[in-house]
Amino acid sequence: MTRTLRFLVPLAVVLLGAAPVLAQDSERRPYVPCVCCCGPLFFLIVLPILVFRNFLLELARGRKTGLTDEEILDELPKKRQVMFKGEKVPEWRIAARSKATKAILKFLSYTDNWFERKYLVDMADEAVRLVKEAIEARSIRGIERRVTPELLEELRTQIKKLRKDLEVHVFGRVEITDINIVHVEAPAGKEHHTVTALVSAKSKDFVEDEETGEVLHGDKKTYAYQEFWTFRRSEKRWLVELIRPSSDLDNILESKNVLAPIDLEEFAKDADPEFLKEVEAR
Repeated sequence: MTRTLRFLVPLAVVLLGAAPVLAQDSERRPYVPCVCCCGPLFFLIVLPILVFRNFLLELARGRKTGLTDEEILDELPKKRQVMFKGEKVPEWRIAARSKATKAILKFLSYTDNWFERKYLVDMADEAVRLVKEAIEARSIRGIERRVTPELLEELRTQIKKLRKDLEVHVFGRVEITDINIVHVEAPAGKEHHTVTALVSAKSKDFVEDEETGEVLHGDKKTYAYQEFWTFRRSEKRWLVELIRPSSDLDNILESKNVLAPIDLEEFAKDADPEFLKEVEAR
C-alpha cells in the first residue's frame, strides 16, 4: 500500500496543479474533459480501486503458498513409512570386525569354496526366508534339512503353541536388505565350522487370531530390523543353528574369529596387522 501512495500522491499533485491550465485551454478544445471534473472522479473511483487492489496483494503476500518440507513428510501415507524395530547395530561398532572377517573368508575360500562370501550371503538369504515362512505357515515342512536338530525342535515347539492358541505369526513378504558376515570359526574339523551373519530385513511382525484375523500382538506396519543368524556346517550344507536379536552384539564381538593354528600362521603372513587383532587360533 505504501508504494501505491507514493505513486498516487505526486500524481494527484500534478493533476491538481495542471487543472487551471487545462481548464483555460478547454475552450479551444471542448472535447477534452476538464481535469477539474476528472480530479474528483479520480479520487472517488480510481484511487479506492487501486488502494483495495494493493490491500489484496499485501494480504496474499502473508499467506502460505505451499507446504513446508515437514508438512510434506507428514502428508505422506503412513503405510510408506518404515519404522525400525529393536536395536540398530552401529556401523562403527562392527567396522573392524567386518573387514577382518571378510579377509578371513577370502583366505579360506582359496582352498574351501564353502567360505566364498557370495555363496554364504545367498545361503543366508534363502534360509531366513524359509524359516520365517515356516513359522507363518505353522509347519516345519521344508526346513527339516535346513536347520540343526536342536533349532528344529525349538521351532516345532513354537509352531505347536501357535496352533494350540489358534494364532498366526505374520511376517508377509520378507525383504532382505543386507547380510554382513561378522564372525567365522574354522578350526580343525569341518563339523566345528560356523559363520554368523548380521541380517538386516524388512517385514511385518504381528500375531493375529486364526479365525477372526484380529491383531493380538503388534500391528500391521512394516518394520526394519536386524538379527544375528549363526550357521553350522554339516555334511551337505550350512544349517541354521541359532537366531539372536541385534542386542546380542557385545556377545558376538566378544568372541574372536577362529582359525586352525596352521591356517592362522599362513594368514598372518600377508594379513593387515589390524585384522590379526580380530582372530585367534584353536
